[in-house]
Amino acid sequence: MKTISRMELQDGMELAEPVEAAGKVIFNAGTKVTQSVISKLSHYDVIAVTIMEDVDYATTHNERIQFDEEFKNFRVKYNDCLTRYKGVMLSYLGTKFSIPSQNLIDIFEDCYSTVKNEKQLLDFMYNLAPNEDELTYTQSFNAALLCGAFANWLTLPEDKKRTLILCGFYYDIGKWKIPSEILWKPGRLSDEEYALVKQHTLLGFQLVKHDTALPEDIKMCILMHHEKMDGSGYPCSVKGEKINEYARYLAIVDTYIAMASARTFRLAFTPLQIIGEFEKNMHKYDTSILMPLIERISEAQIGTTVELSDGTEWEVMLINRDNFSRPMLRNTGNMILNLAERTDLEIVKLI
Repeated sequence: MKTISRMELQDGMELAEPVEAAGKVIFNAGTKVTQSVISKLSHYDVIAVTIMEDVDYATTHNERIQFDEEFKNFRVKYNDCLTRYKGVMLSYLGTKFSIPSQNLIDIFEDCYSTVKNEKQLLDFMYNLAPNEDELTYTQSFNAALLCGAFANWLTLPEDKKRTLILCGFYYDIGKWKIPSEILWKPGRLSDEEYALVKQHTLLGFQLVKHDTALPEDIKMCILMHHEKMDGSGYPCSVKGEKINEYARYLAIVDTYIAMASARTFRLAFTPLQIIGEFEKNMHKYDTSILMPLIERISEAQIGTTVELSDGTEWEVMLINRDNFSRPMLRNTGNMILNLAERTDLEIVKLI
């Protein structure tokens, strides 16, 4: 809402608050402004009124955040840095000249400088509208940002954090050799298409294996980020600590990004839904990395409002440490709901 002078009123505006004059209400909140309304306000010598703004019509967090100045600044910087990143990587693919690592770190730091903390970064990234033409590049750019956030949450040393961020920038480079119409095909891939997509780890490794300036950890991360701790991954079906350490980080980052991204056949998962999927598949990931991240992501959801599968809306009040994806909830009537005890209900979206 904002207060403006009577002279600034235009047809179609909506009064946000009742207007009183001569000891009575002459217009109720919600009244649409017309020339007749303006004339009556003039007759009663009303100087200023409060009107609705676009943000006042927003009903969900995603709609409201689009009007947030900090989010707007982040979105501008994000798009600028994404464009720079794409240019750097296209040049690398075209010339095979090594990229100075600092060039990528500078892009990361430029974008990251626009957020206050890791919680805000995840919130802003979750509420970005994806550019359908840039999905392949966006995936890796987002991975680098998340790697930085997760490294901070895990208090990694600076050299390890730097390598992890670089892994995020490079890890999916093989996908840039696969047609985007297959990568981002609506609906289920055929067996042949899925087999081609799975080749991206090998294709990526082939692209970088002769780059002597690129650390071996990054090359191994490109090759192994789809390996799983139980041996169910690809391309080599290795398991446990035989998987490169940075690949174990990126396996988690990649899965988070995939679930947090909307697809033509489903909505983006909420952060708590993502945690729930991780909890179901804990054996596939390095839990020494995953569990601290689950704890931090779930704590970041305290205070958010969610809608349950029965259509009711609740605030996340407290995290259940033995079931992170099913927290304690509170509604506007101060009723408490322990979602861990209500297995018939599921979180379906953020409000």
